[in-house]
Amino acid sequence: MNKRANRLAFKAQVEQRHEANPLLKMPGDAALVYRGVLRSLVMACPDGCGELLTINLDARAGKAWRAYGSQEVLSLFPSVWRETGCKSHFILWQSKIYWCDWNDELDTPMEDVMELVRGCLSNELVPYVDIADALQLVPWAVLSACHRLAREGVAQEGKNKQRGQFRRTI
Repeated sequence: MNKRANRLAFKAQVEQRHEANPLLKMPGDAALVYRGVLRSLVMACPDGCGELLTINLDARAGKAWRAYGSQEVLSLFPSVWRETGCKSHFILWQSKIYWCDWNDELDTPMEDVMELVRGCLSNELVPYVDIADALQLVPWAVLSACHRLAREGVAQEGKNKQRGQFRRTI
């Protein structure tokens, strides 16, 4: 197996899916397909298995990931978990690839994100995705902030089925 990529390497924006193929040579190389609206992200699997992934970004075409940012700094939500092939599982946040099987910790969020998230916490458990949607932020930034607030004793994460839900420490 080739070496895993740790960053997305944006190559181009194309109109047709097949135009991306010759651009994707190394793990993590990627192109956006845009025809009036963002259609998909095509990327060489960052695991280095050699397969090309097509990640749907257009909800009109079925289950879709949410894209945040721009070509230079792209985030996807939710994580990409391949059920076939190499079965890799990763998060793409700010064009950095976090490997779920390596227990990579998401980068520490900026202080302004920390304050916004702190202000949204209530006495009830709330999924971090709902907090992100309310604040119009990338869910990974909110999850990172919630984990940091929990380490600082300001927030509490739910257990078992409520994992990923946070509230103010009571």
